[in-house]
Amino acid sequence: MKRLAWSILLVLPCAAFGADVYRSINANGVVVYSDRPEGDLVERVVVRTSTPSSAQRTQRAADDEEDAAQNSAAAATGAEIPREATPAEIASDRARNCQIAREKAAAFSTAHRLFRNGPDGERIYLSDVELTEARTKADSDVASWCD
Repeated sequence: MKRLAWSILLVLPCAAFGADVYRSINANGVVVYSDRPEGDLVERVVVRTSTPSSAQRTQRAADDEEDAAQNSAAAATGAEIPREATPAEIASDRARNCQIAREKAAAFSTAHRLFRNGPDGERIYLSDVELTEARTKADSDVASWCD
């Protein structure tokens, strides 16, 4: 089935350029798509493509924007995008995130100065208030991932 899907995906660009596509069955009984006839049992395939209408493009763009907005909203609130995960994967992710949060909190508590990278790659050092907020956030991350 995968071979058929890949074959079709490989055939579609040929159709866009107006190339002929042939379907044949080789000696092992495998269906082969090619740009030239091979073997005795050959059938020319007509591949039709259509350009989506402006309404379809507009709807697709709106759907893409809605998906992006939902993903960015989920990321901004710290919520995970729903997906099925096994309990072992969840436990592994939590353990890894706990370790990262603890390392980050330890680094923040011992650092005298913290910085973030500016738009040109320069260091912008945090003020005392920002430093306190960063340390508090790191401690809350430890509490949320490690409990």
